[in-house]
Amino acid sequence: YGMIMFIMQEAMFFVGWFWIFFELGLFHEVRATWNPDILENAADYATSMAPGVTSVDAWHLPLMNTLILLLSGTTITWAHHALMHGDRKGAKWGLFLTIALGVVFTFVQLYEYTELFHYSSEGGHPWIGADAYGSAFFMATGFHGLHVLIGTIFLIVCYLRLIRGGFKPEKHFGFEAAAWYWHFVDVVWLFLFAFVYVVFAMGGAH
Repeated sequence: YGMIMFIMQEAMFFVGWFWIFFELGLFHEVRATWNPDILENAADYATSMAPGVTSVDAWHLPLMNTLILLLSGTTITWAHHALMHGDRKGAKWGLFLTIALGVVFTFVQLYEYTELFHYSSEGGHPWIGADAYGSAFFMATGFHGLHVLIGTIFLIVCYLRLIRGGFKPEKHFGFEAAAWYWHFVDVVWLFLFAFVYVVFAMGGAH
């Protein structure tokens, strides 16, 4: 129950973020008409979430990271099923591959951030520091990246326990809870990829 409540509160964090993201994306032009005494720099909202504001190519690094996380979802499931059937070798390999994919995801995201900051410093669109989309983008992807890091640490602890003889087919909730969390991280990323990278970047902010 504790793990379920933990994942639920993490889910509500992202629900809250998506709520304001969609509200800004769909109604940014309405906010631009507000009294500036109520909303500071209200007029700037007219273009803060406008189509084309992002320079991120959804079909390059983001798509690569999507495939990495989807693959990691299959490897963690393989590890879980192997453990339930007493195949400790398969469980170790599945868990090791999941950890490796989590690390690769983190490095790809850091590389993406590096490219974005270079793009901005070389005179590209200054959405990184000037627009609501930029704030939303880095908050969402950054916090998701933090969750991937936390999930990777969970899995590393499970791997160390597994190679030291821990976990049995009938008793392995620590492993199962970490798998739940990892699947949760996967699902959140799918929503981020679909809406932050694809829909709004292709003009869905109208």
